[in-house]
Amino acid sequence: MNIKSITYLLAILVIVLFASTDQLAWSLVRASGFVATGLLVTSMVVGIMSSTKAAKQQLHAADLFQIHRTTGYLTLLAIAVHTLGLLADSYINFSLSDVLIPGISSYRPVAVAVGIVAAYLAIIVTFSFDLKRWLGTRAWRMLHMLNYPLLAMAIYHGVVAGTDTGSIGAQLFYYGSGFLVLAATIFRVLSPKKQPAFRRKIPS
Repeated sequence: MNIKSITYLLAILVIVLFASTDQLAWSLVRASGFVATGLLVTSMVVGIMSSTKAAKQQLHAADLFQIHRTTGYLTLLAIAVHTLGLLADSYINFSLSDVLIPGISSYRPVAVAVGIVAAYLAIIVTFSFDLKRWLGTRAWRMLHMLNYPLLAMAIYHGVVAGTDTGSIGAQLFYYGSGFLVLAATIFRVLSPKKQPAFRRKIPS
C-alpha cells in the first residue's frame, strides 16, 4: 500500500468519525478542514526535512519528493470537499460567491476571507510542482516559502471560523500543527550542512 492509498484511507476515516446523519454537510466541512490542515502540515514537514541528512539516510530523495507532492495535491482535494460542504450546508447557506470571493460572506467575514486566500495560495504552491522545470529550483523553493503564511492563515481560519475551537482536541491539533512545522524548520536550520569534498594537498 503506497502513501497515497494510506492518506486516502486516513481522510475517509476522519470524515466518517466526524460525520453525523442529521448534520452531514457541516460534519463534512469540519472533518475536511482538519484533514486539509493535517495534509498541509504533512507536506510541509516532509518538504522541510527532505533536504536533511537524517531524512536522506532513511528514504530516497525521489520518494520524499513524491510524498511531498502527493500530500500537496491531497490537500487541494480536501479543500475542494471543504468548499463543497459549505455550499451543501443549509444552516448558513453559503453562496458560490461567498466561498470564492474574500470578504463577501456575512458569516465571520474576516476568517472566511483568510480561508479563501489560503485556498488560492495552496493552489498556486501545489501546481508549482509541475512547473518546477520552467520555474527553476531557486524560484520554486522561494514560491514554496508561501507555505508558511498559508499554514498560519489556515490555522487562523480554523480557529476563528470553526465551531470546534473550544474543544481540547481541536486546540491540541492546531497548536500541534504549528509546533511540528516550527520544530522541523529549526531542525533543518540547525542540521549539519554538506561538507565540501576533501582535496588532498599535492606536495610542491
